[in-house]
Amino acid sequence: MATTFIGTTFPATSLWYQDEIRVIDSIRTQINSRFLHHNNLLINTTWFGPQFNNGQYKKFLALVNQKQTFDNVFLIAAADPVFLNQEQIAAIQTLVQAKQLYLLGHFDSQYYFNFHAAILASHFQQYDLAQITLQDPALIFVNYNRKPRTHRIQFVELLKAHGLDTAGIVTLGNDIDNIYSGGLAVTASTLNELTAANVQDSMGAGGNNQKFGIPDDIHSLGNIEIWQQHFLNIVGETEFLPWDNMFISEKTWKPILGLRPFVINGQTKIYQYLRDQGFRTFNHHWPHIDLEGINELEVHNSIVQVIKYLQALGTQQLQSMYEQMLPDLLHNRQHFAEFSQTQRRRIANLFV
Repeated sequence: MATTFIGTTFPATSLWYQDEIRVIDSIRTQINSRFLHHNNLLINTTWFGPQFNNGQYKKFLALVNQKQTFDNVFLIAAADPVFLNQEQIAAIQTLVQAKQLYLLGHFDSQYYFNFHAAILASHFQQYDLAQITLQDPALIFVNYNRKPRTHRIQFVELLKAHGLDTAGIVTLGNDIDNIYSGGLAVTASTLNELTAANVQDSMGAGGNNQKFGIPDDIHSLGNIEIWQQHFLNIVGETEFLPWDNMFISEKTWKPILGLRPFVINGQTKIYQYLRDQGFRTFNHHWPHIDLEGINELEVHNSIVQVIKYLQALGTQQLQSMYEQMLPDLLHNRQHFAEFSQTQRRRIANLFV
């Protein structure tokens, strides 16, 4: 039987449009082959749910109203995190009376794959090692934030409260439409990226690179002079709460591709996942500060402690620490190519 598909994708103006289409087409082909005699429903969860006005959730409800039932329901979360909560996911399966539910992509399931790692190798700007190897750590950290999600706002405000915003580079986009900030006041901070000629303006989710006042620079390390000067990359990941499905975006892959140690303003379970996949993390370099065995309320304070610890070391000790880390940093960069291929193979063979 043919597979019924519901969902939208990134717009045709996006560099990821063709990649997302290819992933969806591949999975649909696999479903048609593996579940040949079943009635299957495939939903792309990118911008899918009752909170979106793009007509996709209405299409699903129309199937329910028509009393259509399915043997299997497949949900894909590839380009974006999961927008549905557990109750909504269970309701989808119940409403179409599906016997089996398959969660593909950015779900904490046996069918997990990382879309960003799979495609980033094809799009990311290439750098020579000499361009990205740290030579003089004038900046303790970089913390780039475009969309002002609540955990990013809270962290930036904590940096300011401790007087640490001047120890590195911090950016935060505006939230004119109050979409992401959850009612928190947003003090935007940019590097005038929209007018800087040397900034990659790569993808532009939704085709609007200027939204939030900062370019949607997904495929480069940004201003290379800033990158060259900073020691620690503070990743402002998309998801923060530990009970949400794990989401690892290009924000985490950038320090791996750019030879930098990193800490994550996001889900702490990412550290262990990276190690399980053969990457090396760096929290053992500050063992007196717990960044992993903590709850979400402690994440920001722990990162602040790391910054203060590094600040106390001084430039020469930071450079020395970096040189100690360099074998692990080089390993991560080299291992990413292998991991990317593994993710592509996984996407192509989900039900084997």
